[in-house]
This record gives sequence, structure tokens and C-alpha cells, in this order.
Amino acid sequence: MASVSVSHLIIFIASLVVAAGVAGTLTTGVERVSNAVEDGSLDVSQQVRTDIDIVSDPGNPTIDGDGNLTVHVRNTGSQGIFIQPDSIDMVLNGDFVPNSGFTVTDANGDRTTARTGDVMAIEIDNSYVNTGDNRLYITINSDEEVYEFRN
Repeated sequence: MASVSVSHLIIFIASLVVAAGVAGTLTTGVERVSNAVEDGSLDVSQQVRTDIDIVSDPGNPTIDGDGNLTVHVRNTGSQGIFIQPDSIDMVLNGDFVPNSGFTVTDANGDRTTARTGDVMAIEIDNSYVNTGDNRLYITINSDEEVYEFRN
């Protein structure tokens, strides 16, 4: 009789250990999913608040005497954009333009952040601009705009 009680006690303790392990694993998994959803919602929130428009005239592109192209971009979103090359990704005629290939300045003054309604002047080195048709993709926080012009 005592051996049955001991074996039942061992099985009961084993089932508690297994249940505790399963509960711990599920808790960790749910916490990871929760953190991933939270991080993803912050990224989506930032993307939704970021909006840009290219305000340069494609029929009359701004090209200086050295052949450098200047594109004016207005921040139409509710979030500020840092006025620095690290904030912007560009592809011109299928070639990625590295941060060293362009400069960004505040077209309205000397701010470091383009607030809603502010315009940034992006000057692209002449080595990336082709003669004839050109297509520029500008991406800031996953908001992409296209500027097509003829040089």
C-alpha cells in the first residue's frame, strides 16, 4: 500500500516539474512576442508620421556650374527629420548614392532638424547625374518619393 502512495507522489511531483517547465517556456515566448510587437509598432508609428514631398521642378532641374544637382524636399509629416546624410537613402539611375555623394542643408535657415513644412536642400555630386533622363528615389524612414528629370 505504501509503495502505491510513493509512486503516485513521484508521478505527481514529476507532473508538477513538467508543468512548471512548460509554463516558464510559454511565459518567455509570450514576453518575446510582446516585445517584438511593441518594437514593430514603434517602427510603424515612426514611418506613419514621416512624409516627404519633392518640391523641385522636374522640367527645370537645379544644376549648378559644376554639374551638381540640387533637389528640394519638404517635410510634410508630423515628425521632424534630422538634416544629415544618415537620415536619407538615395538611388539615382539605379546606383546607390553613398552619404559621401551628397550634402543636406536647411533651405530655410540653419536648423539641424526639418520640422513640418520645412524644406531641405539635397545637393548630389555631379558624378551620379547622367546626361538625358534621370530617376532619383529618395527614402526617409520608409517613405519613398521619386523625382524624374532630364539633364
